[in-house]
Amino acid sequence: MKLTDVVSLSVVAVAIHASTFEPTDFNVTEALIDSGVNVSAIPELAGLVERSSIGACSIACNVLKLTFGADSVLSEGSSAYDSFTGAYWAAQQANVNPFCVFKPSSATQVSAAVLLSRLTQCPFAVKGGGHAAFAGGSSIEGGITIALEKLNEVTLSSNKKIAAVGPGNRWIRVYETLEQDGLAVIGGRVATVGVSGLTLGGGISHFANAYGWACDNVESYEVVTASGVIVTANVTAFPDLYSALRGGGNNFGIVTKFNMRTFALGPMWGGPRVYLPSEWDQVYTVYAKIARNAAQDTKQAQIVSFALQNGIQLAAADLEYSEPTPWPAIFADWKAIPAAQDLTAITNLTTVTRNLGAGIPEGIQETYWDYTYKLDRDLMKFSIDTFFGLMPAIADAPDLLPVLSFQAITVPAMEKMQQNGGNALGLDPKDGPVYICNLAIMWTNAADNDRIHKFSNTLYQRINAEAAKKGLTNDYIYMNYASPWQDVISSYGAANKQRLKKIAAVYDPTAVFQRLQPGYFKLEGAPYGPFPA
Repeated sequence: MKLTDVVSLSVVAVAIHASTFEPTDFNVTEALIDSGVNVSAIPELAGLVERSSIGACSIACNVLKLTFGADSVLSEGSSAYDSFTGAYWAAQQANVNPFCVFKPSSATQVSAAVLLSRLTQCPFAVKGGGHAAFAGGSSIEGGITIALEKLNEVTLSSNKKIAAVGPGNRWIRVYETLEQDGLAVIGGRVATVGVSGLTLGGGISHFANAYGWACDNVESYEVVTASGVIVTANVTAFPDLYSALRGGGNNFGIVTKFNMRTFALGPMWGGPRVYLPSEWDQVYTVYAKIARNAAQDTKQAQIVSFALQNGIQLAAADLEYSEPTPWPAIFADWKAIPAAQDLTAITNLTTVTRNLGAGIPEGIQETYWDYTYKLDRDLMKFSIDTFFGLMPAIADAPDLLPVLSFQAITVPAMEKMQQNGGNALGLDPKDGPVYICNLAIMWTNAADNDRIHKFSNTLYQRINAEAAKKGLTNDYIYMNYASPWQDVISSYGAANKQRLKKIAAVYDPTAVFQRLQPGYFKLEGAPYGPFPA
């Protein structure tokens, strides 16, 4: 058998019982041989049969290149490698240098990479869109970065009810493709964000009130497990794995296809309205009122963000409605607030997705943080007052753009999260509505990193204290906005965390996705540990 003739490791789901998913005597070498990677024919690998790990990543990268072709592997020092590492959204990620970058073109090739990592003990990271705001999120120093960009399928089932979406897609490409058939899927709101990370972390959507989040609208996942076996997990086959992937992040396998439920979508209405500080008391009141009464009209979505831009304090309410109805009744109170600028219009999802976040620079320093609180108008005001009150500590940082946003998780959205057995997030409609308070800061000089991170931590210490005093705390932390000093999985609740650990133990008994894929939010602790005192 030629090394390039790699056969599928897929198995019929019914043939595998979850309790014995990976046998205790599992042999990585034999699994590689079975997949077409002949260990005995490659001297470097033959020496690893006894689990020697000398030169682990050099060996693993060379085998990937030999097996799948030089055009699938980028090596350090090449212009293609430099272009790849330099294209991350955040500068912190761009400064990470993997030993090599592997670009698989199939789930089977992903499987081989996982097995090679196990054999050589070379660590790896997985990059979908690369939109994490800290080093190590989807890159790894000295290891293998598995870049999924070639897995960019967007195809419809024969009845058009399911879209098969590859993890290497950005949301704008998904929407552009499906729009041709008058369809959409529940996904991200910014054009350049990747499918994989957003969906595995939960996935807030413009359509959450009506459908839930992105993870709640995946019919099935094609996933490469730690033993290299490729399975399709859904509500009936591997339902425990299916539920864990709905918000559990990268802890259970590498998803190589998201089969997403579609819905009909034509023209819609929406866009931003900008408000000056003189109107903010009304902004807090209206936002909280609509979030609390979301069940009155689940076609609406709202985000409100407060920013210091070129020394000017501004608030922007981004309003969306899934039909081409200018100023639907649910938004009457927003319309009544005098706006400094109004860019709302009848539009479509692709335009909305391009516009939200348009003009925001990439490749500079970034930080994201978030906490969740019970919906309260006065706590929103306290948060913004504190945000701007602390601003002098960082206001002189070059090219600073600090933004504090509020994004409600409404009762209708939480109810939709319970479909098909529920997700991993631990959000209960009985506790709603709540809202995510999301801090995003951009700047250009890495010398300012420490003080900006300290500002962020101090801000949330004060908001959290005020929320605790008023009985407004909520444990949940949204993975896709979290800082590397936040323990996301623990925020899902002790019972959920324990359930996720048990599921991981079934499909990954040797903790490959904890040890060898150490980046991003794991089952135990924050990526960077507690914030430094």
